[in-house]
Amino acid sequence: MSDFSNSASEKKLLLLAKKGEVLAVKYLMNLLLKPGHAIAWRILRNQADAEEVVQEAMLQLWRSAEQFEGKSSLKTYFTKIVMRECNSFLKYRHKKESFDTLNETHEEIAHFQIDLRLHQEIIQQSLEKLSSKQRMALVLWVFHDMTAEEIGQVMDLNKNAVDQLLWRAKVSLRKELAER
Repeated sequence: MSDFSNSASEKKLLLLAKKGEVLAVKYLMNLLLKPGHAIAWRILRNQADAEEVVQEAMLQLWRSAEQFEGKSSLKTYFTKIVMRECNSFLKYRHKKESFDTLNETHEEIAHFQIDLRLHQEIIQQSLEKLSSKQRMALVLWVFHDMTAEEIGQVMDLNKNAVDQLLWRAKVSLRKELAER
């Protein structure tokens, strides 16, 4: 399969995948599903909810394939759809976010792993206290190495608004963690 690294090629890839071209579909799935699921899981903190959101995001991508203009990368475009679906999921379905990572296993765990999980729980509880916009921006910045400009494209904000959002999130998180 040819290189799909530029926007025109990505648009072509998306349209080929929509037409049922198997190699294009495989390439597209490899490109988008794992990072999309990672973002959804970090925001929703629930495997089933993240899978549902990514599935809906993929349907939205398919439906909007002709509207993709290539102004951003396909990955950024899909991330924007995933973020919108996560926001919708949290807003309209009134799902309570679950940040409990300690109930994953009942096996005997080494003490350093218990400490690590406790620290993760404290961080997750602190993240929970951020607004959903702050949390989304922080997740994209920290875990997906996106710049403020890229986050702005995903969240429909200008770079200055993203910078302020990230600054407020960091200040709030620092304050919350200091109180523990």
